[in-house]
Amino acid sequence: MTTHPRGNFYFKQTDEAIIRWFAEYHYLQPIHVQALSRRHIIAVRRRLRQLHEQELLVRTTLPFARNAPVWSPPDQYVYYFSRRGIALARELGFADHQARYNPEKSQAFLAHDLFLTTFHLTLRLATEATGTLRLIFWEQRRAVLQDAVRAGYDRYSINPDALFFLKDDAKPQNQNTTYFFLEYERSRPSGHEQGESNFIRKMRGFYEYHRTGGDAKRWGIPNFHVITVTPTRERALNLCGAMKERGLAFKRFWFTDATHVSVDRPSEILEKIFFTPKDYAQGISYSLRA
Repeated sequence: MTTHPRGNFYFKQTDEAIIRWFAEYHYLQPIHVQALSRRHIIAVRRRLRQLHEQELLVRTTLPFARNAPVWSPPDQYVYYFSRRGIALARELGFADHQARYNPEKSQAFLAHDLFLTTFHLTLRLATEATGTLRLIFWEQRRAVLQDAVRAGYDRYSINPDALFFLKDDAKPQNQNTTYFFLEYERSRPSGHEQGESNFIRKMRGFYEYHRTGGDAKRWGIPNFHVITVTPTRERALNLCGAMKERGLAFKRFWFTDATHVSVDRPSEILEKIFFTPKDYAQGISYSLRA
């Protein structure tokens, strides 16, 4: 791409990669860009600040970071596309017409969406290091993922945080791809309806989605697991217990906590860190490589 001066600013070839990463991950902090670019953190901070000053990126902070000392390094900044940035991403072929500028990103959901970035990037780094396991698909746009399923008189919304596919080239062709829906549960169960929390109804919806063939019809996938990540292991175990009480003790549902998801330790996400309401009491765990 030809560089265009704006004041003393020149858009560089390396900036194209940054624009592509924002189109793919949506919300990024300096530590994420450093992991992707392998550049020094000081250079990353400087370039993100310059792209923000050129109105290609919006910059904000997480609520808990606002009380940090003024001398703290600016790694708590969160960046995402401005309207001008999305236009540039489309011009470069990194974004389609469904990419939208969000002028007032809710702080209530920013930490949630930033965790999706961390999970996505951690998974990418971990799989690339294996040489055989590949992340071949990732989708997190709510408008694309949203679906519904009916079971008797009940209607369940299907609106996962993300959907991703993993392919293991070391396995036979007919059994080398696994499919996962991802949910990040930060808050405690609420919104009880007919004796069930919103979370239980959400999981029951996934169960019915497969039972009625919605996964095959919408996505062309034969089966799937649902990964639920919680802030703590205790919360994950509590949800497993609730699932078992409500008749949803199936191996389809995997749980873990967010401490295992880190771009500093990406390989940990491929270890046996997941457990299910079917057999968690026996200490059985599962891996994404299984």
